[in-house]
Amino acid sequence: MKPTHSFGRTLISFDWAMKRLLKQKANHVILEGFLSELLKQDVRVSEILDPESIAENENDKTNQVDLLCKNHRGELIMIELQYRQQRDYFQRMLFGASKLVLEYLSKGSPYGDIKKIYAVHIVYFKLGMGEDYVYRGRLQFTGMHQQDTLKLSYAQQRKFGGSTAADLYPDYYIINISKFGGQVKDTLDEWIYYFKHSKLPKSYQAKGLGEVDKQLKIDNMNPELKDAYMKKTREYGVSEQTLMDYWDDGEAEGEQKGYLKGLEEGKADGLEEGKAEGLEEGMRKGKAEGKAEGKAEGKAEGKAEGKAEGLITGARRQLEATVRSMNQYGMSTERIAEIVGITASEVKAILNNSKAGSD
Repeated sequence: MKPTHSFGRTLISFDWAMKRLLKQKANHVILEGFLSELLKQDVRVSEILDPESIAENENDKTNQVDLLCKNHRGELIMIELQYRQQRDYFQRMLFGASKLVLEYLSKGSPYGDIKKIYAVHIVYFKLGMGEDYVYRGRLQFTGMHQQDTLKLSYAQQRKFGGSTAADLYPDYYIINISKFGGQVKDTLDEWIYYFKHSKLPKSYQAKGLGEVDKQLKIDNMNPELKDAYMKKTREYGVSEQTLMDYWDDGEAEGEQKGYLKGLEEGKADGLEEGKAEGLEEGMRKGKAEGKAEGKAEGKAEGKAEGKAEGLITGARRQLEATVRSMNQYGMSTERIAEIVGITASEVKAILNNSKAGSD
């Protein structure tokens, strides 16, 4: 079981793992599968682009794009995963797509070179008011008198593709994970189930999920994934040894809590000797003295509960150390919150507690 800290996010965060999964460059089967189910068309990815390349400087808001790719028709598809609540997120969506248009239209090029954009936003917070958990937004031109839809001329259709004016403008997709109740009704729901639970549904038919299953099994056995994550952690100013020290501290603290609780509930001499000779031998001694069942149950439950508490404590301490380290390196509260997956107010609370402790 992966350890979790008190905010409910896994130590190796899902958004980090998911972006890595979608960015597999050996083949694009996983990414193509997800996009095909979402866009309801056969998507073939020709190239994965670097979203950082469209940023003018380190403070450029387009740095928020997590994945940018191009399909076989030259159309651009951007994907963003967002945990943190943002009131003006709709405007941020508009900004991101608009900036993409400008960045990929060479100076002096005709407007006809502008490519179709699909902006996919996977959010984990309440965004607006609505009952559904997947929304598609697109610009449509409708006659104010005849209520007809404005179509492209035959010449425009041949040159640009599509049939209506809306086909030339960005399409926006919002997948609101927090609204998904867990009931799988179609192949897109199978993907959303995975996004929400970080695991595959019991049965699935969606494109790409078979490759996800294979990759997850490989990752569970492959130590390179851990090495990659540790490298990312070091980039944020936290050493691998620090991370492992906190992990070990959490385990040790859990073992100690479990032992003490078992010792208290099981009472006695047998467990006292077990401290030196081993917990199992101590339990046998307690049983020989006629006190075994209560000791065994108390110790087993106490050890399990204590270890779980200790792991959470250790992960929490690791999170706090990470936040403090990022702050020392000059990162803003908002940037820290975005990286570690908690709110800005929670980051401030950790930093304020640290200051209070040092005083």
